[in-house]
Amino acid sequence: MIALLIRRAVLGLFPLACVLLIFEPAGGGTQSDLQKIHALYDNAEYPKVLEELAKLNAEISGGLDVRRLKIRTLLRLGNPKDAFTEYDKLTQSLQQDDRVMLREVALGFVVVLTKDMREQMRGAAYTALKEWQSPDAVPFFEEGLSDGSGLIRALAAEGLAKLETGRRSPKFQQALEDQAALVKEAVLKGFAKSDDVSVVALVEPLLQDQEVRVRVAAAEVLCHLKRSKGCDLLWRYAKALNPDERTSAIRALVQRSATQILPVLLEASEHKQPSVRGAAATGLGHMSAVEALPVLTRLLRDPLPPVRIAAAVSLGQLHGVDARSPLTKALEDHDSAVRAFVIGSLLEQGERYEVVAGPVQTLSTTKEPAVRAAVARALGHAVQSNREAARSALMLLIQDTVPRVRIAAIKSMAKIEGVGAIPLLKHSLHDEDDAVRATAGGALLISVVLKE
Repeated sequence: MIALLIRRAVLGLFPLACVLLIFEPAGGGTQSDLQKIHALYDNAEYPKVLEELAKLNAEISGGLDVRRLKIRTLLRLGNPKDAFTEYDKLTQSLQQDDRVMLREVALGFVVVLTKDMREQMRGAAYTALKEWQSPDAVPFFEEGLSDGSGLIRALAAEGLAKLETGRRSPKFQQALEDQAALVKEAVLKGFAKSDDVSVVALVEPLLQDQEVRVRVAAAEVLCHLKRSKGCDLLWRYAKALNPDERTSAIRALVQRSATQILPVLLEASEHKQPSVRGAAATGLGHMSAVEALPVLTRLLRDPLPPVRIAAAVSLGQLHGVDARSPLTKALEDHDSAVRAFVIGSLLEQGERYEVVAGPVQTLSTTKEPAVRAAVARALGHAVQSNREAARSALMLLIQDTVPRVRIAAIKSMAKIEGVGAIPLLKHSLHDEDDAVRATAGGALLISVVLKE
């Protein structure tokens, strides 16, 4: 199935290569030999294609389009590592990247993991596809909806929800019948991004679902589609005694009723449940900076780290007000994870890198991989004036011994460098860890498009 999906993705790219193959110089492989190999490829006889390519002499096998054919064949066989080795040889001949082939190789490193036995690896693959946000990923997401893991199915549904073509997929709507609440919620969140009133009949029964997150998401869809019943339910949930209902409703309303939700957020910021205070902190990042600043500054001193982290993130997102003073004080927080998020918010606020350089260096060498990964993500918030210094710090984290840290560093490097990260991302395709390679492949898919 992976081979079929990849083949569909590049079907429009290959005919030109076929024409060019005819003009390869004859020697140890005649025009008829090449046509025979092409016929084998069209018939999906990929092992036989490699056998026949191996019989060609060095002059013919080293031809540009023969190399491209070999790369594509290796990708169809689910062997992106060898395909990338051949791609390196291709670029040596071209003295530059072949963007079409680089995209195909990058995609190969991602999709090969969508059928991996390890849930973590499949998760890395679908996360990369989700971040790509390309209609070309829709067939892979549709396949993911039948995965045995509810978490993977949810990732696939989230990927479809981000795309207009994905939201129109019949399989996406059918996923509303999935047993996993995460999957149903992801589908409903997708419905809330469109104006398709035909889904109302599908959504209304879910107002009675046993899972809070599903009930609230269903109400959000109906509210978005101008159904007063849905809006009334959201406001009722936002003041409910059940902290789960309250938290979910606050998150939904923040996106839709910024002005009216402020009193609810202020009340929630003093709630006894930390999850509610955290939701309030997150929501305040979308409010007027003048009104949000004092409340977020208070929440930055909350007894629990998750609430302080949410407050720090929201302070970084405030515009039109200088939030650097409370954030700078929070660099002394006793919790290392909080300090890591504070670094990201200060960089997002445009603070000089010198202010965070010390904490970055300290936290980058801590024994906790989760903290090192958080620092790597924080560096991805660096604005233009700080990017060179952030890049230097990320180069060290990309060499970390723990894959999750390298993954975070790769994503941040791609974020701040854009097309400039392509050489490093290509290097990361040689990483020993499958998930790291898939992440680099996903980042390349985005960077190559930016370059084009």
